[in-house]
Amino acid sequence: MATNPILNNVSNSYQSNQADKDKKNDALGRDAFLTMLIAQLKNQDPLNPMEGSEFSSQLAQFSQLEQLMNMNESLKALSTSNNNQNSVDPMSYLNKTVTGNVDKIQVKSGAASAGLFRLSEPAEIRVAVMDSSGKTVRTLTLGTKAAGNHSFQWDGKDAAGKAVTDGTYSYKVMANTGSGFKEMPTSVSGKVEGVVYEGGKPYLVVQGVLMDINSLISVMNPTDSGNTNPDNLVQYIGKKVTSETPIVSVADGAVENKELAFKLEKQEEVTVKIYDAFNNLVRTEKIAADKTQSGENTYSWDGLNDNGSAAGDGLYRYEVVTSSGKAVTPVSGEVTGIKTIGGKQFLLLGESKRLVDPSTVTSILK
Repeated sequence: MATNPILNNVSNSYQSNQADKDKKNDALGRDAFLTMLIAQLKNQDPLNPMEGSEFSSQLAQFSQLEQLMNMNESLKALSTSNNNQNSVDPMSYLNKTVTGNVDKIQVKSGAASAGLFRLSEPAEIRVAVMDSSGKTVRTLTLGTKAAGNHSFQWDGKDAAGKAVTDGTYSYKVMANTGSGFKEMPTSVSGKVEGVVYEGGKPYLVVQGVLMDINSLISVMNPTDSGNTNPDNLVQYIGKKVTSETPIVSVADGAVENKELAFKLEKQEEVTVKIYDAFNNLVRTEKIAADKTQSGENTYSWDGLNDNGSAAGDGLYRYEVVTSSGKAVTPVSGEVTGIKTIGGKQFLLLGESKRLVDPSTVTSILK
């Protein structure tokens, strides 16, 4: 069958450009349509060529297809633009205090960044460090840790003692509180010191570690902590806050809410220590193991010091010490007011009448 040299040139030129174009899986896309049209023209019978009306119709269909595909690409570009505009500017988090889950370690020039985790109760800790494929490259044994914030340092070497390649590694914290090792969430709180980009994605720098914006649990403005201006604290009223640094108030010789709460993983002997506003130890009370229980516990303070005298009006804090560290002393509740003592403002929790320093708030819920 005869072929047209001009069409051959068009076809060859078109096919050579195909290598520079992205492959698409459309049932009949722009490229596929043009390929079929050229093939049809090349292989038509010279004695019975296509009618002009049929050829014009196919060209019109191709033109419509071209316009539709261009419109589709424009809509995609517009959608991407809108998504970018709606995304949060990572720079807006600078100097704010945030809490978020973290599980990443960065290795650069053979040096690994620190890993962080928080314990609500004492536990034996192991940390599994994994590469990008999820394979464990090293398991760290950290021993028993007390409740609170902890950091650990990995030397950037695998189980065989060989230095790993630079990149991003993840880690899992396994805690054993007496019933076997269980994976626990990791969280970090602190001021956002900067923003860095890894692989084109922004991360917040908090306490020297990188935090994914999508992992944030809470965000506080600089005025939310450290600034006790009543106008700024009004925003807390009606919201539920949590702190692990409860304040005990003594007024007119009476302890406001004398029940001091703490949590234990198991029944054990504890020592309750009460300090005044100047960090002086005023009362030490040992509680025998048979007087405690696993879970929620309370100690009722009568407002007396170790000498049996009234401790005096003012603010006090307490901690509960166990054989393995310190017990958690949580306090939470709805903020019903702001109380000024000694020129400083505190959040007043309605039901418990407990006071909370705004700078110690760990979470805020509406």
